[in-house]
Amino acid sequence: MKRIILSCYLISLLFSHSVFAINLQQAKQQGLVGEAKNGFIAVIKLDNNADIHHLVTTVNNHRQNTYHAISQSHDLSLIEVKQRAYHKAIEKTQPGNFYQDSNGAWKKK
Repeated sequence: MKRIILSCYLISLLFSHSVFAINLQQAKQQGLVGEAKNGFIAVIKLDNNADIHHLVTTVNNHRQNTYHAISQSHDLSLIEVKQRAYHKAIEKTQPGNFYQDSNGAWKKK
């Protein structure tokens, strides 16, 4: 019986990371990440939080693929697409969340 309970507990630990994983909006609201001037998101406060770094990597990989597709389909340079995305991201940034200004300084909207 103890083996079954221990097994169930270990299995729940393996799959519980997704329950505690943070999403992009939560990370922005907590001031952990913000919209960077390069069209991607970036970690604001350096730490070793694996969930935050995984989130940033996942979001930025998705954005990179999207930017590339838009660049090709609209005959725009990748730099131009990223700049447009950055400006749209600032427009959509909610009050209290962070973004980088053109000099690279973090600003709270």
